[in-house]
Formats: sequence, structure tokens, C-alpha cells
Amino acid sequence: MRLPDAKILRIMRLHIVVGGALAFSLGMLLAIAEGGSFDPARVALYYVVVLFGDLSTHYSNDYFDVEVDKIAEQKKFFSGSNILVDHPSLRPLSRSISISLLIFSNVLAAVAVLFLEAPIEFLIIALGANFLGWSYSAPPLRLISRGLGEIAVALATGFAIPGIGYLAVRGQFDPLFFYLAIPFVMYGLMLCLSLEAPDREIDRKGGKSNIVVRKGERIVFSLISAMALSATLTFIFYAWEITSTIVDLGVIALFSIVPLTAGLLGFVAVFKKKKVTQFGTLNVASLFFFNVLMNAYLLTIAFNHIA
Repeated sequence: MRLPDAKILRIMRLHIVVGGALAFSLGMLLAIAEGGSFDPARVALYYVVVLFGDLSTHYSNDYFDVEVDKIAEQKKFFSGSNILVDHPSLRPLSRSISISLLIFSNVLAAVAVLFLEAPIEFLIIALGANFLGWSYSAPPLRLISRGLGEIAVALATGFAIPGIGYLAVRGQFDPLFFYLAIPFVMYGLMLCLSLEAPDREIDRKGGKSNIVVRKGERIVFSLISAMALSATLTFIFYAWEITSTIVDLGVIALFSIVPLTAGLLGFVAVFKKKKVTQFGTLNVASLFFFNVLMNAYLLTIAFNHIA
């Protein structure tokens, strides 16, 4: 029996996996801070559902975007790999892996609900997020070619992944999570726009219909700065109005200055006609740092709660 080519594993992108793990941990730690009960086995099961769904998108995006990837002269850090371009014989395997991971993710979520008393919201969110992840690049919907790709990414990264982390510990949603999900979705949109910004010409030639293709870089960086500013103002409003939580929302508002600063720098740069690649990367790095700060802060609260 012939073993699969090890090159297929290089389609998985560790930095994206880490980002998803941080988003999941954010929801999990927020739930612990709010009085949830931490069960390592349950948390691990919920995360595996997220991980399999996440990895499925790595393989499906590379599979369905292979013609677009051929156009790219230089691969960027956050872009897909060139594995299927350089090794077209691996395309069927990539598709099979993507579908298998998608099925495993959905089946595990269903098993958790049917036999392990997981809330039905867990299955609904898992099915929804996996549907968006597959449909992002896969026909017939191919959301990225219909102007809906940004919404899919924003909902998946800002709501679905931290939401599953929250359910893993809390077992149900409460108003605080929904309040915070609003700025988190804004950051999800900021993330997607920042990743798309440097690839306008490539995406246009590849038939994508995202915002940067339709409206240009100035509009994109204007939206990015608007999302960052709106998120900060939302956190400040929450800190002023919400007092019935152990989480200090003023601290979160302070953390939000990091992506706000990055977003404003990119906004100024694009109107000075500077190259946008580095500012898109700066935005992504700022969001990553925001998540690290959030996880560190919530972890200190969680330790105090457990102790």
C-alpha cells in the first residue's frame, strides 16, 4: 500500500491554527471567569471539532483556489501554500482530506449533543461554521466570488470559534458573550480585510469579488480603521454601562488600542499612497497580540476563580 505524500501536510498552516486556538481559548477563559466549570475532556472534544473544521478549510481553500495561486508571483506568509500548484497530483487527496475533516468535525459535534449532553447550540454553530468554511471557496456558492467571503470569516472567527470555547465551559450563552461578540466580529472583519488588501490584482484575475477588488484599497483601509475604532468605542461603552461582571471591560478597552493604532496607521498610509502589504500584516499582528493580551488577562482571572 502506497503511503500518502508527506508534502500534503504542508498545506496545514500553523499560524492559522494558533490563531484559532487563541480565539477558542478566549471564549473558554471568558466562560471560566464568568463562573463556568472547566472539564478538560469536554474542552478537548469541543476544540477538536473546531480544529478539524479549521484544517478542513486549509485543504479546501488550496484545492479550489489552485488556479488563483498559479497567478501569484510570490506567496505571502498568510496566503495558501503552493503545494497543489507544484504538485497537481495531490489535488484529489487534498479534496478528500478536506471532506473527511469536515465530516469528522460535524459527526463529533453531533455525538457530543446526542450522547454527551452538549447543548444543541454547539451542533448548530459547528454545522454553520463548517458550512461557511467549505462554502467560502467551494462552488456552487463560493462566497468569496459573491462578495460574502468577508462576512463568513468575520462570523467564524469573531463568533463561532470563541462561542464554541464559551459553550465548552459555560454550557450556555449569556448576555456578556453576545455583547463581546459584537466587537469580536468587527475584529474578524478587520482580519479578513487585512488579509485581502495586498492581493487586489491577483484576486481580480482569479474571479474573486471581495471588497478590495470591487472598491479598492482606500475603501478597505477605511473600513479597517472604522472597525477598529468601532470596537474600541464599543468596549468603552460596555466599561461604562456593564458593571455586573468580574471581567474589567475597561482593561479590554485598553487592549483594543493595539489594533486601533495599527488600523489608523494603515488608514493614513494608504492615503499617502504607500504600499499596503506591510500595513495589512501589521493589522493581523495587532489582532494576534490583542488575543494574546486577552488570553493572559482572562487566564489570571480564571486561576483566581479555580483557586
